[in-house]
Amino acid sequence: MKVSKAWILLIALALMAGCGGGSSSVTNAPPQPGTAQVSVSLHDMPPSGVTVLAFQATITGISMQPSNVSLLNSNMTLEMTQLQGMSAYMGTVSVPAGAYTGMTITLFNPQMTFLNNTGSMMGGGGMMGGGGCASGQICQLSPTMMASGVTITGSPFPMNVQANTSMNIQMDFDLMGSMQSNMSMNPVMTSMMQQTMPGSNMFDEMDDMLGEVSSVRTANDQFTMSFAQGMPSMPLAVDTNTAFEGFDGIGKPNNITGLAQGQILLVRMGLLAGGTLHAEKVRFESNNQVLDGMVVTMNSGTQFDIVVMKEGPAFQGVNMGDVVRMNVQAGSMFDIDDMDLPVSGMSFASSTDMMIGQMVQIEPTSALVPGTPAQLNTNHVRLMKTWVTAKVASKVDASTFTVNNLPGMFGTAGFSSMTVSTSSQTEFDSISNVNALNFGVSLAN
Repeated sequence: MKVSKAWILLIALALMAGCGGGSSSVTNAPPQPGTAQVSVSLHDMPPSGVTVLAFQATITGISMQPSNVSLLNSNMTLEMTQLQGMSAYMGTVSVPAGAYTGMTITLFNPQMTFLNNTGSMMGGGGMMGGGGCASGQICQLSPTMMASGVTITGSPFPMNVQANTSMNIQMDFDLMGSMQSNMSMNPVMTSMMQQTMPGSNMFDEMDDMLGEVSSVRTANDQFTMSFAQGMPSMPLAVDTNTAFEGFDGIGKPNNITGLAQGQILLVRMGLLAGGTLHAEKVRFESNNQVLDGMVVTMNSGTQFDIVVMKEGPAFQGVNMGDVVRMNVQAGSMFDIDDMDLPVSGMSFASSTDMMIGQMVQIEPTSALVPGTPAQLNTNHVRLMKTWVTAKVASKVDASTFTVNNLPGMFGTAGFSSMTVSTSSQTEFDSISNVNALNFGVSLAN
């Protein structure tokens, strides 16, 4: 678990020395004289008034002013709600050294899937098609963009970028502030300076990155993945500190020689100064397709609905934010994602352990059956980490606290509060421990 003080959609721009990116994959180029480098990654926050189950948009431009210096080699479509607790690296490019006065970010084609928990009808008059979105209903929307982007001229700008230096610019896209009362969007962003993590040369750490192996270069201690998060295909470096898991289950060694093209992996990786992505932990997931999504309806012991958040690789007929009905086959396997999470004593052995609001991963065993919603069969359900936004209600003891103001999805399941237990493995952002929590503070955990 990671506990932080604020809910944000983060675009982190790391100014580093020595590499550039391609249009379909990201590769590191030799340092260019008189340049620094910019790497891009994203995080997220939900808006008020509705529970956002999926939100994606195409980033069409990120540029530094003056001279409109581009930081983005190609358009990138990202599903952002899954980024509450992780980053999505968007690449590293060389930029000329010099003085910069601001940054401009442009967005296109936003798509949203949400639960209307406002208690009233939303979007009447055809804004969402038909009669709008009724209270308690899951709806999809293409929000109107009141502005195509936003320019940031405040802190840390104006900024003097020096050649062969490393720094990190963190830009926050305020989704709550961007959403208008009529569900249109007027983008709001702020920014701040960020340095490498204490005691390391790492700018950012990215957990639970799902993707497909594109190629393996064993002699170079490197493999390339295409990511379910919408990120471009990128090379990842491995070394003796990289932990490999699950490959022995398919008769292969738990090292880079166990990797093969087409495998679906879950990876924790670090973005290092200089633009290198280092694979810290690599776990084999499947030789087939997998889908990650939030459980939004439990229909029976053998059937539930999810809102799709990730696809590895893309599943024909299924888009991010779609509601898909899963039919659990007899003898299906249930297990828990134990990457960096203590699961001793936890039970997830059958559909009786499932509930609305959980994030799960499934392996489809059938073609998509069209309908409302479309349906798939599965024989494997894995409980994944679930990021929940809430507010501190009380502190029970030094390692335990309660939260309320849960997302509306949990309200439909009958939960108004939760007890959160921490351990030595809990990561706290901006605070030291449970004792440092204040009542009413918003958390993402």
